[in-house]
Amino acid sequence: MWDYDGLIGKARVYFERAEAVGKADDDAFAIWLLLGLEFLLRAPLSRVHPALLADPNGDAILHAVGYPGGSEGRDPKSIQVTTVITRLRRIVEDFTSDRENDATLLAALRNRELHSSEAALASIEVALWLPRFTRVAEVICSHLGLDPTDVVGEQVMKHGRALVDAEDKKLANEVRVRIAQATAFASGLTAEEKADRHTRSPFAPPWSTAKVACPGCAFDVALELETIRRTNERLEDGDILTDVISVARKLRCPVCGLNLDSTAEISAAGLPQQHTSTESESLADRYLSDFEPDDYGND
Repeated sequence: MWDYDGLIGKARVYFERAEAVGKADDDAFAIWLLLGLEFLLRAPLSRVHPALLADPNGDAILHAVGYPGGSEGRDPKSIQVTTVITRLRRIVEDFTSDRENDATLLAALRNRELHSSEAALASIEVALWLPRFTRVAEVICSHLGLDPTDVVGEQVMKHGRALVDAEDKKLANEVRVRIAQATAFASGLTAEEKADRHTRSPFAPPWSTAKVACPGCAFDVALELETIRRTNERLEDGDILTDVISVARKLRCPVCGLNLDSTAEISAAGLPQQHTSTESESLADRYLSDFEPDDYGND
């Protein structure tokens, strides 16, 4: 019922129906893409195990692990798409908070179209939602080792990527203007004022941060990070090491006032998006700190 190949195949069918629509601004084009997107979003969970798609209430999990039957006349229920999107954050490395926001907006748009009296798709331009769809589809397909043009369709992806490029250029220009304004502000400050402002940190625990040079004033400032993945543990020289991969989410410069509010804006400013740190724990700390010999009769 939640077979991986079946979900990918059904997504392809819906995407083909979208590509067959004669006009790009036709509501049917949008609804077929948004319906197909849900099957694509569910595929990474199914590939791990179909039980990740099963509603925890009732017999759905039993059905997913190979024990069908149960409640008479009732099909097993799957989890809501909002839960799917939340779980993708744990499974798909590049499914960052930006992509989560994109997927959530697209799901809400589809729900408004299907479950309300509002003609939601008629009131929103393709240029406002297709770039989000394109980014999400590319991240999911990349994770699955699939070519998005084969899954979604060459013409749809070509259209979406063109809009993404235009959106990226617009954002890059906006960020350049913001940096120039921050630089101009910083140039009007005295050295003492800059030093005083630099001591103010915009972030407090539990945020993870990295130090970077602010594009506006060149002072070292904190970049807020979001952990997206931890590697498997490895043993080196008697220590247990784990790499922690994070993406940049936000920059708040207390000196020049530059604000960057997303991974995309941080990238447009020329700052690194991904950061990797290594956590270390000794074998003694892991296994001997709580060891009580008397518990085992070793007096």
